[in-house]
Amino acid sequence: MSLNCAQKNAIKFINGPCLILAGAGSGKTKVIINKIIYLINHCQYQANNITAVTFTNKSAYEMRVRLSEYLNTIEIKKMIISTFHSLGLEIIKQEIDALELNSNFTLFDEKDQITLLKKICNQETENNINFFKKISNMISYWKNKFYTPEQVQLLARSHLEIKFASIYKKYNTYLYESNILDFDDLICVPTILLKKNTNIKKRWQKKISYLLVDEYQDTNNSQYEFIKMLTRSDSNFTLVGDDDQSIYSWRGANPKNIFALKKDFPNLKIIKMEHNYRSSGRILKAANSLISNNLHHLEKKLFSKLKYGKLIEVIVGINEENEAEKIAKKISEQYSSKKAKYQDYAILYRGNYQSRIIEKVLIKENIPYNISENSSFFSRPEIKDLLSYLRVIINPNDNCAFMRIINTPARKIGIVTLKKLEKWAIKNNKSFFEASNDIEMKSILREVTINKIKKFTFWIKKTTQLFYLKPFKILDNIINDIQYEKWLSKILKEPNKIKNSINNIHTLSKWIKNMLQGDEFEKPMTLSQIVTRMTLRDISDKNIKNNNYEDKVQLMTLHASKGLEFPSVFIIGMCEGILPNHKSINDNNIEEERRLTYVGITRAKKQLFFTYCDQRIQYGQVLDMSPSRFLFELPKEDLKWNQNIFSQKSLKMREQNKLKIYHFKKILKKHKK
Repeated sequence: MSLNCAQKNAIKFINGPCLILAGAGSGKTKVIINKIIYLINHCQYQANNITAVTFTNKSAYEMRVRLSEYLNTIEIKKMIISTFHSLGLEIIKQEIDALELNSNFTLFDEKDQITLLKKICNQETENNINFFKKISNMISYWKNKFYTPEQVQLLARSHLEIKFASIYKKYNTYLYESNILDFDDLICVPTILLKKNTNIKKRWQKKISYLLVDEYQDTNNSQYEFIKMLTRSDSNFTLVGDDDQSIYSWRGANPKNIFALKKDFPNLKIIKMEHNYRSSGRILKAANSLISNNLHHLEKKLFSKLKYGKLIEVIVGINEENEAEKIAKKISEQYSSKKAKYQDYAILYRGNYQSRIIEKVLIKENIPYNISENSSFFSRPEIKDLLSYLRVIINPNDNCAFMRIINTPARKIGIVTLKKLEKWAIKNNKSFFEASNDIEMKSILREVTINKIKKFTFWIKKTTQLFYLKPFKILDNIINDIQYEKWLSKILKEPNKIKNSINNIHTLSKWIKNMLQGDEFEKPMTLSQIVTRMTLRDISDKNIKNNNYEDKVQLMTLHASKGLEFPSVFIIGMCEGILPNHKSINDNNIEEERRLTYVGITRAKKQLFFTYCDQRIQYGQVLDMSPSRFLFELPKEDLKWNQNIFSQKSLKMREQNKLKIYHFKKILKKHKK
């Protein structure tokens, strides 16, 4: 496998902490794979002492597959190759005796969180989903800062802060009493444990002789603290990242973690990988020109040995529909001349709403497309139902899962009955499952109703025995016992929906059996581990279905495009207020929007197009649009504006942006001094 000089240096630097500043398309995954091989084959590291961490289960699996070309199966299975959250989960399970948890704990996903927050909050906010998402985000923020509910209550000043702090306390108390962890706990709980317990920390530091972390720029505060707990100041580790591709601040990612490394690890070796193997020289010149307008603590400049390439086209439409028509025309012309396939094109946008008009025009022009949706296989109703059954069998105290399945399929247990059950359970400090079997329930429910509930809980107990005795049959047994497919057919009615849902169920059953058995890359798992893994996938891995083999134009957000590449890329909606968006302009967070545009540019291999329109319709009003400031931060000699004319508005905007950039750079120079 041929390697350039920077890649070789990155692989062979072993003694001490190392940061690989890897630009887009510079072969970072190849370096991680080769470094693991080098550690085992040339540096006498044992496979079970190497841990590689990435951000998605898909990336972790692909890493195992690529390693299988060079290492034997036994070595790969010994290594920990996982996401941050899976590693945190592994530590929790191995150190369960040191934590106030039972080993049969279950995980909450986002929908479970929202369901619980609705119960905790007042009735007047019951249907305000944005309110609950705001609370959920605040709880996540506090956990990632390691703030306890008590600390948050002490810091609260305004009426809203006091209210949120109270909700946080109730939320955490519920999780603790129900033996449940949420997504953030998988990092926070092990990190706090390692901070408090020196012996456990030393044991894990000894176990992880070499740590590798991919996409380091996406780490948040708690993940950085987690890394520090797993390493020592003189540790041997490699972190791979690119500050110019940090685009997830909205979910806590902190690009400053790259700069904090030098302070926490004074002997840090920084290796830059700037040779891009993906894009033409012209595209890289545009990317470098754009990102140079951001403040940098670590300078980096991508270069390519590929052809300089075609001019970058800026396509201007009269309105949104005209913009979409010009995109469709460009694709059709190149496809008709047999210069390209549909799958060679990606249309990238800032927000999902932008895809509507594009879809409409592509359908009209008979251009096949695939739209990347922010949804997971594991969030589909039938999958959630069956996983909830398994969650209750694993942990009967999981009230959210219990409430989801008690009437799915319908068991003639009414809403009034369930509210009484819930109220009595909370009052008597019992789980809903425990309350269902309590003899005192006869004081609030009729005997016929109690018998229905007990019939259900008796079945749960009976099925739990099968869970341990015949795990391979558990899901099929549940589906048959509750006649789930028959019930689905009744409520879905439409043949296509029924067929899709039943196919999903069979896929789930097949996956569970495969995971119980294990394969050449994965050890056999228990049912409890499988349910946990699938809950994690629901939270962190989107777009499970892979459509790369279909000849279709790919539509997706700029965020979703990260890590992908296409021969031709359209970045649409290049207007002020869209890219950069209004919120970023108002919050003075232009740098992240610029990084997002940079990510979009560096997805393109051969052709790059920017598009915008002069007018848009919003809430029934016609709005005049100004071209994005980012267009004027690109080298003008490499751009070809459609019809080769600037509107007066464009020229004026260009001069205004030049002036803004000049003043901004002056401020930065002062700041550096």
